[in-house]
Formats: sequence, C-alpha cells, structure tokens
Amino acid sequence: MEKEKNKVKKAKRNKVNYQTTEQEEIKKFLIVVLVVILCVGAIYLCTRAFVTKDLFSKNEEAEQVTPGTINENVAIMGQLLNRPYNEYYAVIYNATGKFSVDMSQLVTKYNSKEKHLHIYTIYLDNSMNADYYDPENVNEKAQSVSDIKVGDITLVKVKNGKIDKYIVDYSKMQKELGIE
Repeated sequence: MEKEKNKVKKAKRNKVNYQTTEQEEIKKFLIVVLVVILCVGAIYLCTRAFVTKDLFSKNEEAEQVTPGTINENVAIMGQLLNRPYNEYYAVIYNATGKFSVDMSQLVTKYNSKEKHLHIYTIYLDNSMNADYYDPENVNEKAQSVSDIKVGDITLVKVKNGKIDKYIVDYSKMQKELGIE
C-alpha cells in the first residue's frame, strides 16, 4: 500500500510550464492572425454567395472578350483635311438619320468600283462633329475646317489638303462618284 501512495504522490506532482513574455506575445499574435484570416475568408465567401451569386452556380461559361478594332474609314470633322491621301472623298451624314441608308449604299457602291479614291465617312451623330451641323447655314464655300457648316448630307472632295468640291445634293453626289 505504501508503494501505491508513493505512486499517487509522484503522479500528483504539478508540472510547471515556464514561458517568457515573448512566447506569450507570439501566441497572441498567431491567434490574432488566425482570426483575421478567418474573417477575410468569411467575407469572401459571403461576397461570392450573396453579391456576385456565383459561389453555388455550376455555370462555367467563360467570359469572352471581343478585341477592339480601329475603323480606318471613319473620321471626325477635325481630321477632314489631314488624311494621309493626296486626294479622297469624305461623306458626311447622320448615321441614325433619314438619309443614312442612302448614304451608306452610296459609300458601298463607290467602294465596290474597281478604281476609286479612298472615301471616309464622318458621322454627324458623333458628339465631336455636332458643332459642324447647321442645316440652316450650310457653307458651301468653306476652305478650312473651322468654316465648315454642313446639312443632313454632304460630300466633300479633298485634294492636297484643301477642299476641292463641296456637294450637298444627293443626285450630284451620285454623278460625282460615278454611281447612277
């Protein structure tokens, strides 16, 4: 029995853990970091589940990005006289107006001709061209971009950086471009 008491006494001895203040601070730091990581993870999951609503969806559609393209055949009024060709035409009209189909067909037919000058399209519904639209005061004798005032439809022929012809009648445009 005495042996049993000695064993019990030996087992009851308390083991003392000595920790330095640095060790205690590191434990507290690790607990804080773990709590922050858990909070960030919970916010991420809530955002995916409730805001973007894509956490539980099986829709695996890849988002397709359409590359942008530059249309070299469209210009603005400020570029009318500084295009890289010596001689070219500029068709000016409103893309959503009543003459849009006629003018678009005019350009298409002219471009389908075997030998033709380059033709630029200038849309009046572009906000950069809005200041040049004044159907009441069309200036057919304009020699610079700042003097130009156009109506609903206009064809301008530019030669060596200067306005050579200024046409506002559709039938005369057809005749000038050789489209009947």
